[in-house]
Amino acid sequence: MNYTSKSLILILVILSLSSLIVISVKSIEVCAASKPSVPQFTVKFIDKSYDVPPTQTIDPYTGETITHPGYHVNNCWIEVTIKNQPFTPHTNSDGHVCNVHYSVQIKGHFEENWQSTAAHIEQTDSQYTVISHPNNYADGSQLDFRVQAAIGYIIEEERVPPSPPDRHFIAEVVGDWSNIQTVTTHSGSSTVSPSQTANSSDSSATDPNNPPQQTPFPSYLIIILVAVCIILIPIAIVTYLNKQRKTQTTQTQPTTTL
Repeated sequence: MNYTSKSLILILVILSLSSLIVISVKSIEVCAASKPSVPQFTVKFIDKSYDVPPTQTIDPYTGETITHPGYHVNNCWIEVTIKNQPFTPHTNSDGHVCNVHYSVQIKGHFEENWQSTAAHIEQTDSQYTVISHPNNYADGSQLDFRVQAAIGYIIEEERVPPSPPDRHFIAEVVGDWSNIQTVTTHSGSSTVSPSQTANSSDSSATDPNNPPQQTPFPSYLIIILVAVCIILIPIAIVTYLNKQRKTQTTQTQPTTTL
């Protein structure tokens, strides 16, 4: 193999290593947004309803006393309290700040179709994220809840004023749905201890063998290792080729006979 052929091989090796570092960087971006944990949550019924008592006024023209009947104001809510998971927001390669967002779905216990009651709510800086849903259900109604976590960011698209911007959630990594929690509605303000039904799409939410997520291997160390390989391997190849060329030159020199 002549020197030109070896040089061509060197160029191909360098190009291959360049492709390798691009693939490695993309893999690092995926690792940076590792799959979020299955959310843990509780459901609480809150009743802030109140009664307005009857009132009386005097007719200014006749002096007659007018009685206005009282009425009841129904103000009941369902609060879904999600335990926030450890996560440090990061900026992706496009300059968007990514964080954990939660989505909550609800359905009647005896139906199949889920309805979204909250979508892509960014987790708060506190210990819990609380999402409220109107309790317009009769006492004794059985409701199913499930929660999903995703890592991503919100983008806004301007619309013609006075319409507000159109918001879209862009997910980088989507987690599994939680187990289904079935609760029964009732009046009053108290925390529910819901029964849990295994979700066919995710049986790991209560699996003791599913440990908490470990901190991923630092991405900067991977970049350093790949960079070192790209630098050292071509140097080693060039050194080897130079030695081979010198050896060939020595072997082709004529031998002087005395």
